[in-house]
Amino acid sequence: MNSENFGSPKAAALYAAAASGDMARARELIADGADPDSLNAREMSLLGVAMKEGNRTAFDNLLELGASPSHLGQARDTPMHMAAILEDSYWLKTMLKRGASTEGKNKLGETPLFAALGPNTEANVRLLLDAGANIHVRNNNDETLVHKAASINSYGDVLRFLELGVDPRATDRWGYTFQYAFFNTPENLLMASAKAQREKVRGWLRERGIAVEDHASR
Repeated sequence: MNSENFGSPKAAALYAAAASGDMARARELIADGADPDSLNAREMSLLGVAMKEGNRTAFDNLLELGASPSHLGQARDTPMHMAAILEDSYWLKTMLKRGASTEGKNKLGETPLFAALGPNTEANVRLLLDAGANIHVRNNNDETLVHKAASINSYGDVLRFLELGVDPRATDRWGYTFQYAFFNTPENLLMASAKAQREKVRGWLRERGIAVEDHASR
């Protein structure tokens, strides 16, 4: 077991007990001061270590022992955010089934739905939406989910959240709508699929009388 994964010997022992299924030993360690939400030097929680290692037994048992899916502490992200970026939806699905909040924010003011954006984690987006995640939330820079999707060139997510009702006219702290990032990449650098998605967004905007800030295609 890699000692770098743990912030203290007690945390390492707790993880080992959870991974082996020795819940009696795990509870003894917690009673003796072991913290199921402790962070290592890389600001990763024990739940995060379990996800990193793909250890479902440790993960499930840590949740049973009281590890919090929304714990932030000094870390940038919560376990929910880490789960949202992973292609294996097991982690996120398991925490949601246990009643984990969809609205916990990281140090950037982003909920797990921000983290789930992207072509490889669409299943996580669906899980969060099905669990009632707020689509109108904004981060510390006043960016919407559409701003974030545009900034990472996740064009499918841009259209998805526009159609779900995110305000296309919303501006971030610098006064930009999502279109500033969405049309930033020159058209000739886009793959055919991205061009098609961009054209769908243009059409969506025009149908609603919203000016297209199409600086990239010119």
